[in-house]
Amino acid sequence: MDDAYRIRTNQVSGEFDPSTTTDAASSGATSRDWVTSALWAALAVFVGLNAAFSIIRPDTIVFSLVFGIPGVLCLAVLVMRYLSRRHG
Repeated sequence: MDDAYRIRTNQVSGEFDPSTTTDAASSGATSRDWVTSALWAALAVFVGLNAAFSIIRPDTIVFSLVFGIPGVLCLAVLVMRYLSRRHG
């Protein structure tokens, strides 16, 4: 039986059973998830800085480009990763 959520009988309370633990890959804590989280955080920072400098200096396009282009790149990578995960 390969069901990870099956009911196990005759277990003594407090006794360690290695068959009940999950490894990092099966629990979803992979390096792929870490990279996705880092990309979302970077996107939030770039969007926030772009918005802040658009309010502080609306006439200067340099700050919009400095923070806007990396933000668009982060978004593009996130979309590519989502589509590859969906089709893969």
